[in-house]
Amino acid sequence: MSTYFVDSTTLLYPLDRDYPEKTTRCRAWLSLLRTEDLLILCPQVLNESYWVVLRKDRFAHARGRIRPYLSQYMAWAKAPLVADTLSDAFSMEDRFGVRFWDALLLASANAAGCRFFLSEDLNDGQLYGAVRAINPFRHAPEDVLGAAARP
Repeated sequence: MSTYFVDSTTLLYPLDRDYPEKTTRCRAWLSLLRTEDLLILCPQVLNESYWVVLRKDRFAHARGRIRPYLSQYMAWAKAPLVADTLSDAFSMEDRFGVRFWDALLLASANAAGCRFFLSEDLNDGQLYGAVRAINPFRHAPEDVLGAAARP
């Protein structure tokens, strides 16, 4: 079974009023991944998401509900974020030239055995270790998940 790691922007677009098309697409991805139990996160994604909502004005409307929103995703925060993950992140940062925070999430996704990493911030289709980046705005869930995603 392939699992899908999502970054904080993918998790936050459902709350974003500025990008309705991205909101719709991310809601579809997250709903399907949760329903099929294919979603994986690490605590850092939840931490980043919380911090973004607290500090960015465009999320002011969501501040009162960010804790319950993130709480519903805690069950999927199974990817490790330990000292070895940090060491692997340093290697990924150097090898792929990605920002440190992205490298940390990629290292966590690799450690969790994920096959895909949903993010608009990485090179769509690129393999980062054993994890392939998928831009959720270039691919519909059914295009990647196949028959499992069809009603």
